[in-house]
Amino acid sequence: MPRFLTDSRKAPAKSQPLLVIGAGLPRTATSSLQSALEILGYDPCLHMAHIIPHAERQQMLIDASREPDKEQRQKQVHALIDGYGSVVDMPAVFFLEDLVKMYPDAKVVLSSRPDPEIWAQSASDSLRFFFTRRFYWVGMLWRTDRLWYRLNMRIVEWCRERFGEGDIFTAPFAVKYDQHVREVVAARGSEVLEFRAEHGWAPLCEFLGKEVPDAPFPRVNERNTFVLIRRIMVAKGLISWAVLGGVVWAGWRYARS
Repeated sequence: MPRFLTDSRKAPAKSQPLLVIGAGLPRTATSSLQSALEILGYDPCLHMAHIIPHAERQQMLIDASREPDKEQRQKQVHALIDGYGSVVDMPAVFFLEDLVKMYPDAKVVLSSRPDPEIWAQSASDSLRFFFTRRFYWVGMLWRTDRLWYRLNMRIVEWCRERFGEGDIFTAPFAVKYDQHVREVVAARGSEVLEFRAEHGWAPLCEFLGKEVPDAPFPRVNERNTFVLIRRIMVAKGLISWAVLGGVVWAGWRYARS
């Protein structure tokens, strides 16, 4: 089974400080950055792929994103993040302002695509299905899928509240978000590394004070993964509804007999 549907990793067994925050949006090579950070020793790295398969982690993320009290929210974020050496993708996007205050020594990497229009098209092609009512209905009978849809609706709500954008799969949102990251990190008095996967090891290692590994920079493209996930989800949903319909029909026939 592909990432995002299954996760064999166990939650970290011991606490450690968070050292790197990968603040880039999904579909900005966050999976490649995750692999790179783990090679550099910032492991384990928390990615959305390790949230989605776990209903309790999804619920934690939703609850924290809705918590208005800063102290309580940061406790919830700590419970989600504790034990990870780095974090990328939506957990970092959602809680950037909290994370830079909770972990003042953590360095921030802003991954991006060469053009915000390219990012918007890529993100829409890969992810938009999971924000639709069709996804809601095919996943309605499974708790993790229902929570995934709820989480996505929370992302849309957050995008509208914070950036005035009702559609997250747009270039204007990407531009506003990246500027938000720069401003948050600048307010802390530190620098942000603006990074693209094609830059390779050199700028990332220089920024983090690490030697360049004797290995190619990891290239992980999840586009085909999301195509496969979409097909699996639709098939699973149709089968689940068919089974439920069969059970209801059999019960109705039995009751009439």
